[in-house]
Amino acid sequence: MNGLEEDTALIKALCKWAGLAPSRLAKDADLTPTTILRPYNGTATTRISTPTIEKLKKAFPAFEWSRPEPDQLDARTEDDSVLVERLPTFAGMGGGGTGDGDGGTVAFSRALVEMDLRARPEDLLAIMAEGNSMEPDFKGGDQILIDTRRRSLAAPGAFCLWDSDGFVIKYLERVPGSDPAMVRIVSLRSDLYPPYERLVEECDIRGRVVWYGRRVQ
Repeated sequence: MNGLEEDTALIKALCKWAGLAPSRLAKDADLTPTTILRPYNGTATTRISTPTIEKLKKAFPAFEWSRPEPDQLDARTEDDSVLVERLPTFAGMGGGGTGDGDGGTVAFSRALVEMDLRARPEDLLAIMAEGNSMEPDFKGGDQILIDTRRRSLAAPGAFCLWDSDGFVIKYLERVPGSDPAMVRIVSLRSDLYPPYERLVEECDIRGRVVWYGRRVQ
């Protein structure tokens, strides 16, 4: 039995012992439902993390735990991190990234992705920002995570989009009363990069910005 199968057996045994459905088990342990449902259904691609095990043990201390204690767990990165697809090149904040170059994946904290962002790795895209048009909110060198599930312009926000010839990070808002529907594309440095408008159907919106990381200068 491999590690993922062991996790499935553990979660199923815990649910049976507690007499709870997986989603209720997750709620009682203050976890997202998918954190428990994936191993329960055998669809997980990474091991249950140490913080998750600790929450389960705290919620169900009387269960006969057979998994090793946290300090005995394999410390490989797949236990505590997940891989997110990285867009090629960069997201321009001024001129757009060309989209040329190699893609790949970037490792992020599993707790960040699943618990903080309430997402699966495949829901997200990672890209590096470059330029000054969105300062001070976003700066060149920022590592940005985009939630591809969130493309609706019902509420204004920062999005990543492919605009004609490159990826850009901009604030987007619908133009009220426009027919056909238009979207206004706004840079924070409007003194250097004036707002402009595009047909909604012309905008290839990749998703809403949900997180960024920045190196301390």
